[in-house]
Amino acid sequence: MSIDRMKNDWLAIAKEEINVEYIDGAIYAFGSELAILRLFHNYSYSGDVDSIDSNYSENLKTWFFRLDTK
Repeated sequence: MSIDRMKNDWLAIAKEEINVEYIDGAIYAFGSELAILRLFHNYSYSGDVDSIDSNYSENLKTWFFRLDTK
């Protein structure tokens, strides 16, 4: 799956602007707390994922969502 396709899918879930990046085997979304919580909630009830995380990044000063692709 391409990052552009993933971003479009995640934008529909987040319902607001997010930045999506692929970093070391994981796909990250950066955005507001509400957008990130919407993503986390969507994936937390899916049995198809191995590892997800969301939190506030102090060094980046933004919220993030991580979906492990390994």
